[in-house]
Amino acid sequence: MEVIAKTKGLKKYYGEGAGMVKALDGIDLEIEKGKFTMIVGTSGSGKTTFLNLLGGQDRPTEGSICVESTRIDTLPEAELAVYRRNKVGFIYQNFNLIPMLTVEENILFPLDMGNEKPDQDFFEELVETLGLADRLSALPGELSGGQKQQAAIARALITRPSLVLADEPTGNLDRRSGQNVLGLLKMMNQRYHQTMVIITHDLDIAQTADRIIRIEDGKLWEGRENNVSAGQR
Repeated sequence: MEVIAKTKGLKKYYGEGAGMVKALDGIDLEIEKGKFTMIVGTSGSGKTTFLNLLGGQDRPTEGSICVESTRIDTLPEAELAVYRRNKVGFIYQNFNLIPMLTVEENILFPLDMGNEKPDQDFFEELVETLGLADRLSALPGELSGGQKQQAAIARALITRPSLVLADEPTGNLDRRSGQNVLGLLKMMNQRYHQTMVIITHDLDIAQTADRIIRIEDGKLWEGRENNVSAGQR
């Protein structure tokens, strides 16, 4: 088993005294490279906080986060920004596409931020696989919800990141579109061997994962891979 990310004693607290909120309260977790991992939990359980810490979008109150042997929780802000740009692909529930940019420009935006040139063959393969080849000149406002998320997936993968982190990627989609997007994520995981960590509240969706992790009240629930029984729901 090759571990790509590891957290130890991970805590994130907000506020002080009686009003303190323990969003995460001591998470020890290893994430295997190339796996399709789902994080489940009720609203406010701490799962989004965990994803934000893993992606370098926030810093922990205590504990360590290692990604590919680098302690990202101790990185200076400038180096953390490089980590976010080069090592992590983010997929959001609300897509986060830039309205005035075309689909192609949105997909290539992370490369433009780093003044990098795209691998044209990889770009063409990516948009063809995701069904976007004929929508590259369209603006986000001209796309369906499913197409917007497909563009967001392409944008997340274009830098070939070590980690792809998705926060409720099907949350704003109807059931059919959500299933299509999830299928595309799974296919991308298998084709490009990307390590994917996905938050979902839908336990039926979670069953497609290689591994299911549950976080409740800021603590890790020790679940079994590929198995969340009806009694555990």
